[in-house]
This record gives sequence, C-alpha cells and structure tokens, in this order.
Amino acid sequence: MTECLKKRNEFRWSEDAKKAFELIKEKLCTALVLALPDFVKTFKIECDASGVGIGAVLMQEKRPISFFNEKLNGACLNYYIYDKEFYALIRALEVWQHYLLPKEFVIHIDHESLKYLKGQSKLNQRHAKWVEFMESFSYIIKYKKGQVNVVVDALSRRYALTSMLNARLMGLNK
Repeated sequence: MTECLKKRNEFRWSEDAKKAFELIKEKLCTALVLALPDFVKTFKIECDASGVGIGAVLMQEKRPISFFNEKLNGACLNYYIYDKEFYALIRALEVWQHYLLPKEFVIHIDHESLKYLKGQSKLNQRHAKWVEFMESFSYIIKYKKGQVNVVVDALSRRYALTSMLNARLMGLNK
C-alpha cells in the first residue's frame, strides 16, 4: 500500500496492493481495539510521564479497556520527574476510580521509587494529599522497566510528537 501512495509512482492496482488492502480491511473490521471490563478479573494500570504529558492504560489480561493522556501545563510542567510520575498515577486513579474502588488492582509504573509509597514517613503537602487519596483504594504497585512500558510511554509523549509533526508539516523544522 505504501508503494501506491508515493508521489512519483503512478497508481496501479496490483495483486500485492489488493492483498494489502484486504489485510488492512480485515484488521480494521475484526480486531477489537478495546475490551469490555470484567469486574471479576483483576484490573491493571500502567502509567508514565514525560516532560510535557502523562499517559495511562487500564487493562485486564493484557487487553486495553481504556486509555488516558493529558498535556501538562502550568505548575505541573515544573514538577520533578518523581512528581510527574506520581501525578500520572493520581490522574489515572481519578479517571478510573469507578472501575477500581470495589477490589484490589495492580499498578505498573516505570519509576521504581514509587513502589515504596506506603512506607514513606515524611511527605510534602502535595504528596500527603495524593497518598491520602490513594488510601481509599486497594492496590499493589509493581515496577516495570521503561523499555517494556511502550504503550503508556507513547501516550505520555503524544503532545510532544504532535507538536513535532505539526512543525514538520508547516516547514518549521528546517
């Protein structure tokens, strides 16, 4: 299909193009993008933060149920990376609390120090407020290396990528 779309190529509907088109059509029509939640099974949240945004995925049995991302603005842009990662987790819990309040769930995060939230004795005012909010949930936090956390990494960087693409389209990157 890519060959058909190149500028200098004359468009020809070949057998390869037909096969590629049929494959794309099949994938779009048959693949379920989001799964429906099953409240008997355990929910999993994966969170990530970048310099300009945060992202999270709510999943069950390795299938996505919902995606969330948000562009950081104002004071949030000046947070340290620990605070941005923590904020991503808090925002995900706020968005999906109706799924998560009834039973225990698992949080996968790529900032290892957040695993020890429950054991911290000294907290600043912001962290204390966030920890208090988290106490209403029953959860387990697990560390997941950043290289493996690709979906939420892409979600957290969505705004940076969009800005970069817009700059290229407008010819501002030269």
